[in-house]
Amino acid sequence: MKPLSIITVIPLTRLKVAGELSYFTSSEVPIGAIVSVPLRLKNIHAIVVNIRSAIDMKSEIKDSTFQLKKLGRIKATAFFPVSFMETCKVLAEYYATSIGSVMDTLISDELMENAHKIVVPVRQNQFFNETKNTPAIDETYAIQGDDEDRFGSWRSLIRQEFARKRSVAIYAPTIEDVETIFTALTKGIEGYIFTLHGKHTKKQVINTWNNISEINHPVVIVATGSFSILPRADIDTIIIERENSRGWIGQKQPYLDIRQALETIARRQKQTVYRADSLLRVETLYRIDTHEVAQGSPFKWRSVSNAKDILVNMKRKKIDQQNLPSPVPFHILSPELKDLIVINQESSAHLFILTTRRGLSPITVCSDCETIVLCTKCSTPVVLHTSKDSGKNFFMCHICGERSDANEKCKNCDSWRLTPLGIGIDRVREEIQSEFPNIDIFKIDTDTTKTSAQIGLVMEKFRAKPGSILLGTEMTLVHLTEKVDYVAIASLDSLFALPDFRIQEKIMYVITRLRNVANRSILIQTRKAEEKIFEYGLKGNLSDFYRSILEERKQFSYPPFFTLIKITIEGKKDCIARHMADVQALLEPQEIDIFPAFTATVRGNSIIHGLIKLPEGGWPNSNLMEKLRSLPPNVKVKVNPESLL
Repeated sequence: MKPLSIITVIPLTRLKVAGELSYFTSSEVPIGAIVSVPLRLKNIHAIVVNIRSAIDMKSEIKDSTFQLKKLGRIKATAFFPVSFMETCKVLAEYYATSIGSVMDTLISDELMENAHKIVVPVRQNQFFNETKNTPAIDETYAIQGDDEDRFGSWRSLIRQEFARKRSVAIYAPTIEDVETIFTALTKGIEGYIFTLHGKHTKKQVINTWNNISEINHPVVIVATGSFSILPRADIDTIIIERENSRGWIGQKQPYLDIRQALETIARRQKQTVYRADSLLRVETLYRIDTHEVAQGSPFKWRSVSNAKDILVNMKRKKIDQQNLPSPVPFHILSPELKDLIVINQESSAHLFILTTRRGLSPITVCSDCETIVLCTKCSTPVVLHTSKDSGKNFFMCHICGERSDANEKCKNCDSWRLTPLGIGIDRVREEIQSEFPNIDIFKIDTDTTKTSAQIGLVMEKFRAKPGSILLGTEMTLVHLTEKVDYVAIASLDSLFALPDFRIQEKIMYVITRLRNVANRSILIQTRKAEEKIFEYGLKGNLSDFYRSILEERKQFSYPPFFTLIKITIEGKKDCIARHMADVQALLEPQEIDIFPAFTATVRGNSIIHGLIKLPEGGWPNSNLMEKLRSLPPNVKVKVNPESLL
């Protein structure tokens, strides 16, 4: 009978569990192996970090308060590079979480499940120790310019790296971005450019991974963040594209900023990093100011476009018969946008119109008592929609999905006078169809185009139909890979109402991207024409926008001057108040600002936030980090969240 060993593993899970767990086995298991272990009625992946003889631990096992379980099967041996493991430890400290949860975020499930079938990632430093060539300079650069300029720069960089017999890895926040970049760069390097992302089947991932490792030629790999380690040791350059996208932040524990993780991994492997976008994050631009990041080429502080810019003030006054100004009635389409629709049709061009909200109207208010119509289940403002089948209107909550009759009365005063407000995509479509019944209109939003294939089909029909109009929400932007003759924004005004310190940056990012897409003109309708951001956006003045936002961030103690740690508890109102008080007591003397969530309730539960602000250099703090790690699983901790809502 083989002697038993006690194996210590790091569980690769986003569940809040102990950082290390122990199991017994009679098999020979090397340190660094990927294994399967039982945890909470299911098996998960884990990595072996320590092995001890059961005989040597006899007294410890006897005194243990829990029963050891048997180790599952071995998936692969020594899969993870040491530098990657060390980086995950650093990231775990920064995000006050476990090493396992970080690794689980950065490694695709397909890789973990099939680790025994694929080539083990090669250590970058090992490669350079075995070659005479000197690796590239270990530095981070920032690239700011439109898509055409950036992709042109990547083509030149790839040729340069291929000449040096080096490969290049490009990371993007979404699968759609990966496919767009792949299409833009593939010409001339067919057979040497690959994609890795979550839409690939298990078989495709295995075949692509092994092809990348076996090909005797430098390659370009375009991937999402869950492929943070790769089977090539000749990668000198890591490119983080669309770095201002909110898609980089994980939606589950540990809410990792994948951009930061990829840069940290690359820098520890002595690789050169490029952060790139049409408008870089304020935090990245500040790193340029402080000389932590260098300007790459191209780098533009002014976005250049040949498209004519038009700002339409929907709040302007008209002159009545007594020569006195009076308010213009609320309209969805301005005279300028109607003229643009006519010009687009007559010139057989194409027009894209952006709306920020789905449905007919994003909010409905009682005209008698001004009470907002809320979801009965989660207290979120409901959105007015029209049924495709019956043609009748109904209210829908975009948080929990609850539907209700649009003919309901006001819950506060029993009035029938409920007035829909705001501009939704369906309302814009109705207005255009009413005024221009002969124009073809295509639509992209999550209600009608739920898959990439459906979106692709709509885009093809739009491009094939001269004089047509494409209506789309923000999700459409990633699919606008070619220039559009005319671009219009029906309204961005609803975004200004969000109490989000990053909202101005988001609006500027949307305008900048659309301005780069527009070929002839870009038109923006707004009832907030006095907002300075429209001037910055339509003139491409990225420098002054950055300076103004940076001053606001400094004034109100936001990043990059402070690190924010948001603590969130969801549950019954009385319970979460007590729980947050317990959290406050645990974290003393650290100050916490307590406030309710913007959406007060979800699924019948209340939500409460606690916010910690730490000045530059104040995080990571080992004492505070350990306290945050000790919080129960129902308490969410987000470091530098994208939103405080």
